[in-house]
Amino acid sequence: MFPVGAYARASEDKALRANAAGWREIGDQVAEQFKDMDELAAELNLTITRRYSDNHTPAGDPRVIRNDFEMLLADLENGTIRGVLFYHSDRLVRQEYDAARINRLFQLNPRYVGRAVVGGTDLATQEGRSMLTVQAAMGGMEVYSTKRRVTRRNKGLAERGHMHGAPRPFGWAEDRRTLHDTEAEVLRQAVLAIPDGLTVGEIRKQWINLGYEPTRNKRKPGTQSLQHSTVEARLVNPRICGYRTYLPQAERRNIKRPWMPEFVIRKDGRPVMGDWEAIVSPEEWQACVATIEERQRARAEGRAPHSTSAKYLLSGIARCGKCSFPLMSNQYSKGTTSYERYGYRYACLTTLGGCGGVTRVGPPMEDLVETAFLQEVRRSLGMVVEQRSVDETQHDARLSEIDQEIKQVSDRRREKRIGMGTALDLLEELEGERDELNRQRRRLVATKVRRRNASPSLLKEWMGYSVPQKKAQLRELIRAVMVHPAGRGRKFDPELIEIAWNEDDHPS
Repeated sequence: MFPVGAYARASEDKALRANAAGWREIGDQVAEQFKDMDELAAELNLTITRRYSDNHTPAGDPRVIRNDFEMLLADLENGTIRGVLFYHSDRLVRQEYDAARINRLFQLNPRYVGRAVVGGTDLATQEGRSMLTVQAAMGGMEVYSTKRRVTRRNKGLAERGHMHGAPRPFGWAEDRRTLHDTEAEVLRQAVLAIPDGLTVGEIRKQWINLGYEPTRNKRKPGTQSLQHSTVEARLVNPRICGYRTYLPQAERRNIKRPWMPEFVIRKDGRPVMGDWEAIVSPEEWQACVATIEERQRARAEGRAPHSTSAKYLLSGIARCGKCSFPLMSNQYSKGTTSYERYGYRYACLTTLGGCGGVTRVGPPMEDLVETAFLQEVRRSLGMVVEQRSVDETQHDARLSEIDQEIKQVSDRRREKRIGMGTALDLLEELEGERDELNRQRRRLVATKVRRRNASPSLLKEWMGYSVPQKKAQLRELIRAVMVHPAGRGRKFDPELIEIAWNEDDHPS
């Protein structure tokens, strides 16, 4: 008995898609390859003792590890098998590196058998090994050319607003064009709630409570959880407002978590609209994205509110009237003070860098600020609209200029009027400016949307708002709440609470 292995592979098992129709069996492509190899083994008087199958696995991508191929190499190395049969060289290798690994083993073991069913490859000869290397190189070129054509085609579809194959996105029906009966409204409400103060974490909890299918936790097999990043990605997806995006697969692999608002396709300075139903308006989506961006930037710069800010209304807003340090909220210890009935207080803590000169009970101070805020909202509703208008289009002219300048640089580079290094420097500078202006535009839109929401409905719905939603509304009108020192033992004095209003929204 001369033991050999049989290796079969299919880059894409089409049966995985066709099987739903019930006329194909999953894995039938590799099964047919094994059948042909059994016939070849009988002709050569060989015995197949091990079978290796990398079904639905590409061989031309260096990032993909073919488990059975690696097992085949190990078994050839240790002599478990003394040869390999394969259907064609492109089923065995598609990269010169893999061809070199196979050739090395057959050079070290001249008696090994390595035969292809079709194509005439014989790894026992130098000519056959050289041919394997050439075929691998040509196969790699074919894979690259195919990817280039697919990339060009997909980009063309994106520029025309058409979709290409992808799983059903959250919020849409199976056709990916019409809206889902329930998911679309849930997603819309979440997008609208972000600028009003609701956090991504709170939306995640709501969705879990609604029973939406969570994603599987890959790091802990067997457990499930709806990831924070998944919820955030759904909220900032430009698809929600109808914008078409494009991010090539090759680039996507190099970005751990792509920020999809940066990959909106533009034509003549305007975003390309897709051929599906939108869930929210572009303005509402931009407000959501800008709010999340600002929160991320605050965390990165250390400006994020105190961890208890989701529970206490004035955390991050109240400041010490003596040293201007932000007041932190904490619970009263049981039996330590007569103010224990209030539950919590705001204090200037020396342990965090404050002066320790101010402590004030929480609920009365919050009630005072809420009352003043709602009174100001009622007053501001009678103001002239122009006093609170926001021009989110102020950067549009420059954005159009940047698009033209990017095109000019690309044309000059293509005509070889400037070098590659110069072109890249110019493009990176222009793209950086464009991204920053787009972020500023989204922030302006977010401000406009939040101010628009300061309407009579706010007064009616205020009591139903969560703490983060209330805080977001307070920040639109209130810059800070200064809490001035009071003598020990004095009762709560409203005169020692000073509200610093935003100048743009509170005329002197």
